[in-house]
Amino acid sequence: MIAPAPAEPIRLFTLRFLAILVCLAASAHIISVLAAMRDTSRSAYARLEPALPANTMTILPPIQPGAQVLPFMNADARYALCHFDSRNGPVAVRAELLDLGWTIAIFNKDGSSAYFAAGPAGRTTRISLVIVPGDDRFMGLSPEAQGKISAAESPLTVTSKEGLVVVRAPDKGLSYAGEAEAGLARASCTPASY
Repeated sequence: MIAPAPAEPIRLFTLRFLAILVCLAASAHIISVLAAMRDTSRSAYARLEPALPANTMTILPPIQPGAQVLPFMNADARYALCHFDSRNGPVAVRAELLDLGWTIAIFNKDGSSAYFAAGPAGRTTRISLVIVPGDDRFMGLSPEAQGKISAAESPLTVTSKEGLVVVRAPDKGLSYAGEAEAGLARASCTPASY
């Protein structure tokens, strides 16, 4: 009687083929996820940068359905935005967080967060920041280095070349609209003078 041929080589080949297929699929998935993270062509920065003047705070109109600057913006908030560019020199940012719900955030060009602060309940928090490019360029002497003594508290330094400053105020209704508008109008984003 003739013995049947063993089925082991076929099954071993099939298992190797499936293992290679799973590894290739996993590699393709990882590469596509990493490539998608680097695609910033439809980012908030890419949408807002051409519409906002550099180093100038701009108050956005109240959010209306279908007329949002960016998708998924909260209708219960008012916003002031600044497209900052510190490549030619430091940028001074000042804002007052008047109460609970007020926030300030600084986002890098790639969408990562460089700074965030939220206002506490019942008191005003004054924010004073200087955004510097973060490279080793000499940006001039600070007032302290020039021998000038400042009674004011020195501002916090944040390192970023380009990005967005977002000041958010809660929209508490018509009776508080003037207060929110005035608070947003006091926010500034200007080239710093050393």
